[in-house]
Amino acid sequence: MRKSLILQAAITLMVGGMLMGAADAGSRGDRSDRGELTANQIVAQSDARTARMKADLRLTPEQEKSWSGFQSALSEIGKKRADREISLRTKRAEQKGPGDFIESMRNDAVSFGERSEDEKKLADAAQPLYGSLDARQKERFSRELMNSDSERTQN
Repeated sequence: MRKSLILQAAITLMVGGMLMGAADAGSRGDRSDRGELTANQIVAQSDARTARMKADLRLTPEQEKSWSGFQSALSEIGKKRADREISLRTKRAEQKGPGDFIESMRNDAVSFGERSEDEKKLADAAQPLYGSLDARQKERFSRELMNSDSERTQN
C-alpha cells in the first residue's frame, strides 16, 4: 500500500508539472529574450529526461521488459504536452483584449480531464516496472520523476 502511494505521488508530481507547464507558460512574462521552444524541442527534452532516468536506474534484463511500456507512456504524454503548449501559445497570440473568464474555465476543465487521463495511463504503465525495482531503484525512480517535474516547471 505504501509503495503504491509513493508511486502515485511521484507520478502525480511528474505528470502535473509536465502538463501544467503548458498552462503556466504564459503567466511568467515575456519569453521573447529566450525564444520559445518548438514542439519537437519540447518532446526532445522529455525524451532526454526519460533516457537519463533509465540510465540512472541501471535496470536488469528482466526489468528492461517493463521499461518499454513506461517509456511509451512518457513519450505519448510528452507529445501531448508539447501540442497543448503550442496550441495555448497560439491562442494567446491571437487573443485580443481580456479573455472570456467562463470560456477559460471550460478550457481548464477540458485540460484537467486530459491530464487526469494521462496520469492514469502513466500510473498503469509504471506499475509493472515499479513493482520490479529494488529499494534503491524505487528511490531513484521517485526522485527522477520529481526532478523531471521541477525541470519542466522552470522552463
